[in-house]
Amino acid sequence: MIRQHLLIVATGVALVGLAVAAPTPYRAATAQSGQALVFAERACLDYGVTPSTVAYESCVKRAARAFDRGEPDVAYMQARSTRDARDRCLADGLPPDTLGYKQCVTTQVERRASGARLTYYRPRPVEQPLPPTQR
Repeated sequence: MIRQHLLIVATGVALVGLAVAAPTPYRAATAQSGQALVFAERACLDYGVTPSTVAYESCVKRAARAFDRGEPDVAYMQARSTRDARDRCLADGLPPDTLGYKQCVTTQVERRASGARLTYYRPRPVEQPLPPTQR
């Protein structure tokens, strides 16, 4: 009886040890190097993105990530994309200090980054069967 209890306790301890030792899910680091941040800030400023705005923060974050990966052309594309998104949202009449503006910029940048295009649904006209006399 004691032997069975010891076996159960040992099995439980082994299972707990395995659960603790199991690898945790890997999450990639998102920190950018100082040099990448400087280049990203310069790129965003060069493309006319206003500092201390939502658009600027988004631009710097995306461009710095691209500079860190060694893709300066992608970083500059991100800066252009952010500028274009900002211009689009301002053209829609959204005040820059509103939540709607922030969401608009984020949506526009994401859309441009993913290469997504708006898809409109147009139903096909339903073909009417011809009357029996015209067949």
